[in-house]
Amino acid sequence: MDNILNGNSKNSQYRPFLEELVSIGYKNTALFEPAVFFIASNEGILSAYKMGYLPASMDEAFSHFESNFSAQKLKCKCKDSLLLAVPFSVPDTEVPLYLGVVLSDMTEEEPIISYLEGIVIGLGMTTNRLKKKKMFPINELLDLAGYQMEFTPLANALNTCYKKSESGSGKLIIVERNEERFVPLFYPSHWNLEHFDAVFQQQHYESKIGGELLVLFKDSQLFDNNYHYHVTCAIKMENKPVSLLLFTFETEQEAQKAMDEYAQSIKEILPILEKAYIQEKDVQEAQRRDILLQVTKKFHSTMDIGEVLGEIVEAIERAYPHYHVHLLLSQEWEVKENISIKPLKYGTESGNSTAEHAYLTGQIQVDKGLDDHSKILYAPLRGKQGVYGVMEIMTSENVHVPQYEIDFIQMLADTGGNALENAELYQQSRNLIHDLQLINETSHQLNSNLRLADTINFMTQQIIESFKAEEVGFIMFHANGEAEVLDGSTPFFMNEDSLDALEPLIRKVKRDKDPIYIGDTELHEDMQLDVYKSVLMVPMIQNNELKGMVVTVHQSSYHFTFDNFKLLQSLIHHSTLAFSNSMLHEELERLVITDHLTKLFSRNHLDERIQESMYKQNQGTFLLLDIDNFKQINDTYGHQVGDDIIIQVANIMKRNIREKDIAARWGGEELAIYLPNIDVSIGKQIAARIVKAVEIETSPRVTVSIGLSHWSSRENEVSLKLLFNQADTALYEAKETGKNRVVVK
Repeated sequence: MDNILNGNSKNSQYRPFLEELVSIGYKNTALFEPAVFFIASNEGILSAYKMGYLPASMDEAFSHFESNFSAQKLKCKCKDSLLLAVPFSVPDTEVPLYLGVVLSDMTEEEPIISYLEGIVIGLGMTTNRLKKKKMFPINELLDLAGYQMEFTPLANALNTCYKKSESGSGKLIIVERNEERFVPLFYPSHWNLEHFDAVFQQQHYESKIGGELLVLFKDSQLFDNNYHYHVTCAIKMENKPVSLLLFTFETEQEAQKAMDEYAQSIKEILPILEKAYIQEKDVQEAQRRDILLQVTKKFHSTMDIGEVLGEIVEAIERAYPHYHVHLLLSQEWEVKENISIKPLKYGTESGNSTAEHAYLTGQIQVDKGLDDHSKILYAPLRGKQGVYGVMEIMTSENVHVPQYEIDFIQMLADTGGNALENAELYQQSRNLIHDLQLINETSHQLNSNLRLADTINFMTQQIIESFKAEEVGFIMFHANGEAEVLDGSTPFFMNEDSLDALEPLIRKVKRDKDPIYIGDTELHEDMQLDVYKSVLMVPMIQNNELKGMVVTVHQSSYHFTFDNFKLLQSLIHHSTLAFSNSMLHEELERLVITDHLTKLFSRNHLDERIQESMYKQNQGTFLLLDIDNFKQINDTYGHQVGDDIIIQVANIMKRNIREKDIAARWGGEELAIYLPNIDVSIGKQIAARIVKAVEIETSPRVTVSIGLSHWSSRENEVSLKLLFNQADTALYEAKETGKNRVVVK
């Protein structure tokens, strides 16, 4: 719309007043489009306000009126256009002014003149046109309605105006038609709307009105009181009654008198009410379209489930600000704090049967509120693959919800349901991609020939990062049934008390070979894990054989989701083969470098370790042991006892050296020990300790002779061969000098 204020210097004193008229007096006058409102003086038009697109004929007519305006021509025609104006004056001035409009000459004149006077009087001006006081003065209606040219504010103003008038015992009921039902706009809460509508349908009020302005009915059924005479006026749209003004009286004389007195006022306000009705419906429809557009744009711009749910609720509250909205959700989604969430319970006695029906059928349901005067709508949030929840919408008291409103609510709910489904599928796809990446990365790492300790460390870190776990344990089961916590598990599982607390679950996993999910250990009397409440246990099964299990815990109850549970199962399933391979590989390596009888290292492994020490370290001591008179032991007790003697001596050796020292079987009854980074004096002490222990601890009792050699990086010649030759020479000397002793070379 074009807003043109044409002021000149000599009229500048009126400019604030003209702007006030434009900003207030022309508010909500779109029902007159196309039209041109103007303010004029005796000297001509001062300002003009064009409404909508003007046809060429009206534009030419306005140019004619602008050039030929006269106080003697406040009602005149030009081509297809009509000029109407009313005089008024500004307080404390004597300058006559005129408020007028140019519009189609098909418009009725009297309502427009009354409307112009209403604007003037509403702004506190004085009109020069003396009229008889009307029943419904337009200026008062406009003022009460806040100059809102929509049906509901005007109807409310009409009702208020009628109550203030001296109308005897009469009452005004304004009835609106919602589809095939008639509903009063303003009525007491104790009214029975079903009875009211049934009587209206039975009496066929709308069909009896015909073409007359006012019609008198006598009906004793409509109200449970003495108001039996009804003067009725129809507000029509496309020649069909959409609303009725129902003036009710106790006596026929009062009703007949009202018909005579109200006729002129009703005739003036009726065109305004009809146009206001059309404008209100257009505004409501535009508002719905705008809400739907904004909601759709929002849904297309986000994949956040919380934002989608918030927008659904906000859209309903924008369209129906007096309704209260709650969400009944089938899943636990994070939403804004200001959104009311209720759990969707179905299949239980405490559940809501109407909400459950809406959820299961996917159809909107209507139920009575707790006070029997309001209604509750249950609109399912439907997607293409299912229903994700229900919107619980509590209407205002004594409000009839027409079908087109229910259809709009369902449209909003469906739009939200589809957006919710898309957001959920998007999130699921992202989670699935993350899970697949995790499994792929883990499988790749585990298949990189990692040693078992490295495998455990890697898996522990992956589980902590992916599941936000606080403790992770890898427990392996030996052939004898004993459970062993593998190195790389977190400290909690290294504590024997923790294994004792887990024992009931360990037995259950051994028995059933099934994974276990515990959301809160406090709900299990036989399961107390100190501060830890959430537990996931997944068995490691290979070729239907239980190899071990993985346990992860967290202090918070229900910290792990069911999706975490399924992902951990998948992760362990893909990892078990790699675990088994790592264990088999290390077992094979151990067998290769271990003597079968004594469980000491082999000669080859000993050679490799000494070579490595000579390359990396500064010194080392080598001990070569021989069991004295071993042939005599075999001859006396047999080879089985001879083997047992070798095992006893081997065990004594292992008990008297460090973990990083290397004890090996040299061959036959000869054994060897290498002490990396140990000088000769310490080596001699260790050798003497072993000699003494063998003499005391063996049965049958035997003795050993030890030849000791040493190497140092300070020496010119350092070699494995030289080290062995020196030890062998020393051992020969020990044997020759009495045995059961240590000789250093």
